[in-house]
Amino acid sequence: MPDFVIVSTLERGIKSTFFIVFVILTRRVLNIKSIKWASIILWSILFIYLLFPYSISIRIKKIEQCILLRYALEPFVFVSKYIKMLVQEVGYILSNFNQLIVTSILLIYTVIQVTKRNKALKNSVRIETDSRIEELVNSFRLKRQVQIYINDGIKVPITYGVLHPKIIIQSQVLENDNLLKYIIIHEMIHIKKFDIVFTHVKNLIACLYWYNPFVLLASRYMEDDLELLCDKLVIQKVGDTVKNRKEYCLSMLQLIELKEIQEKSVLKLHPTKERMIIIKRWKRGLSGIGILVLIITLSITVFADIGVNENNQVTEKGEFFQEEVLEDDEISIITDEEYKQLNLGKISFVDLDPANIDKEATLEGLSNKSYKFKTESLTQPNYNGFTVNVSNVSSYGGVNYTIIIKRDGNAIYNKEFYETATLAVKAQNNSEYEVIILNTSTNSLKYRVRINSYTRKY
Repeated sequence: MPDFVIVSTLERGIKSTFFIVFVILTRRVLNIKSIKWASIILWSILFIYLLFPYSISIRIKKIEQCILLRYALEPFVFVSKYIKMLVQEVGYILSNFNQLIVTSILLIYTVIQVTKRNKALKNSVRIETDSRIEELVNSFRLKRQVQIYINDGIKVPITYGVLHPKIIIQSQVLENDNLLKYIIIHEMIHIKKFDIVFTHVKNLIACLYWYNPFVLLASRYMEDDLELLCDKLVIQKVGDTVKNRKEYCLSMLQLIELKEIQEKSVLKLHPTKERMIIIKRWKRGLSGIGILVLIITLSITVFADIGVNENNQVTEKGEFFQEEVLEDDEISIITDEEYKQLNLGKISFVDLDPANIDKEATLEGLSNKSYKFKTESLTQPNYNGFTVNVSNVSSYGGVNYTIIIKRDGNAIYNKEFYETATLAVKAQNNSEYEVIILNTSTNSLKYRVRINSYTRKY
């Protein structure tokens, strides 16, 4: 059964790259042939994934029983495995501290830009009475009061403010009834949909994931798609006819030569040739809807943490170790009740005196601790093997660690855990074992580890 697990910011940022590429490659088709909201739905899925730390964990058992399922999931399992390796490598460079420093700097810069914007808008003059504007604004029946200002120092119409929205236009807009109509309707639709909130979220994500250029690229395309959606809703409001589409495109042509400002905390009406082409050609079709459904389906597999419980291969730090074939019961996960039924004994670690290992430990992000011992040091007569019990696990952002077991230098077990785990290992005589606890998240991990020899109670 799928579970929800907490995924680090770094891993989410890297995984999101695949989804962003999907959307960018298909957005033009979606904007022309799919439903009006197609692109914004996909960007919203991306934003939700990037902002919330949870991901779906899917662990598949006995995949060999279904060949079709195995071949369908193999690419996603392969990608998921290498993403975790990449997260480990990148995590050594992009520590939590470094990410926090850069993110803080970017957020401060954003605040400074907002402050500059407020100063620039002080020269705006409010339009008190204009029957044309009042009629258009009142047609939306919003509870929030919308204020219209004139500011020729700002070259394109903009909208800002959430609770007290404001629209800034230029004096030349007032001189053209048709242009005024389409601009006011366009900006009012932005206000009605709370698009400025979407814009602020976009800017926040850009600050959080500054190290991923694809997230920054997605931010740009999202802004264009938001405007395209608004264009379509304008046509819908005035009536979807060839005449109205042509008039709307002509109104955008009148603005296209105006210089665009580089303000990121407002909604700007910045017409482009692409937008006008899409408005002329936009027609919903089955192919566009099919692509939308396909990408939404793919997003589940991209954002999910997919793993297959197999015994033929293990992975550690980017290298593959082929393990010898193990008996089904050589290494097994046991329950607390089964653990209580074992006779636990002492185990001697390399260069240490015999003792029961029962320690509290802390691992920094992407670090590990190892415990080495030889089987001839197991002190219980007729021993069956040894146990590894990891309990009291906790980590800011969610538990995510891996237990790796090596025998005579070769990795024979590698499995990821998200909670307490207990393993029973049927050890071979005269072998050297190493138990590695690997923190696979970028946050500190606290845990208690107990390693003992054992015999079963009969």
